[in-house]
Amino acid sequence: MPGVIVFGELAGDDLHEASLEALTAGTLLSAQLGEPLIGALLGENARTAVAGFQRGTQRMLLYESGELRQYDGERFAACAHRLVMDSGARVVLAAHTIQTRDWMPRLAARMDAGLVMDCTALAAQGDALLVTRPIFGGSVLGDFTLCGTPMMATLSPGAFAPAETIAHCAVDAVAPVAVPDHGVTLIEEIAGDTGDGLRLQDAKIVISGGRGVGGPENWHYIEKAAQDLGAAVGCSRPVVDAGWVASRHQVGMSGTTVAPEVYVAVGISGAVHHLAGIAAARTVVAINTDAEAGIFRRANYGAIGDFREVLPAFVARVRELRGD
Repeated sequence: MPGVIVFGELAGDDLHEASLEALTAGTLLSAQLGEPLIGALLGENARTAVAGFQRGTQRMLLYESGELRQYDGERFAACAHRLVMDSGARVVLAAHTIQTRDWMPRLAARMDAGLVMDCTALAAQGDALLVTRPIFGGSVLGDFTLCGTPMMATLSPGAFAPAETIAHCAVDAVAPVAVPDHGVTLIEEIAGDTGDGLRLQDAKIVISGGRGVGGPENWHYIEKAAQDLGAAVGCSRPVVDAGWVASRHQVGMSGTTVAPEVYVAVGISGAVHHLAGIAAARTVVAINTDAEAGIFRRANYGAIGDFREVLPAFVARVRELRGD
């Protein structure tokens, strides 16, 4: 029987939070289609995430292999292809992450399938799938119709609430397949600087700085505000390009898409690619000396002034209201 297959993603032995959001989208779609929801996990130790991913699924497919210890887009696409074929699913979903940006297009090419990425909504439309995603840098939303089998989409983090209902189901382990050598060899693995503090994707509050902060000598204002509010540190692309902070902090279309309850933009002009990355933020607070900055058109609250005076006062007031 056809179905909706949702791929989960592992971060180490843990499940990526956005995978549970993709499950919610899959649950809604499977109900509309009247077809089963199938969970799928790929990884060296994928079994460790099975319990956490059984949230509304009627069936679980598990692909465990030592070859998946190190991420490789071609290998992941080949293994995912096996799971999709075994499942018989006609809809393939996954969270929009750094990895799926790579291997989902490869899978679509393998299966000659339609794929729309970074979607914020989806719905069944007869035998087709109607999906919505930001276009033109997030300035408008575009609707796309997918047809054929399978129909594929990645889902923007924050567009759906994480699935919560735990429902155990049958788990089928799939035998590994031989993956042809595609000319990529891992020579050395070097651990990057992952930093301390909250991940941008998980934070309820994000304090982001832009070029208007002035320089790396002023970045401590952003870090101190984030520390005082229990927030994650973000930034705009020019800050990363200038080498002030590591790229893991970048928010936007070419960085991380965030969906916090509060997003504080300090010295950020509001370029369309940055605004696309905060489209799902519930409340945006902007601090800028330029009254014409584009960020104010997205902001729920704004302050025009020197951030070195406004930001500490804002943090103090928030802490006072919270009773810190």
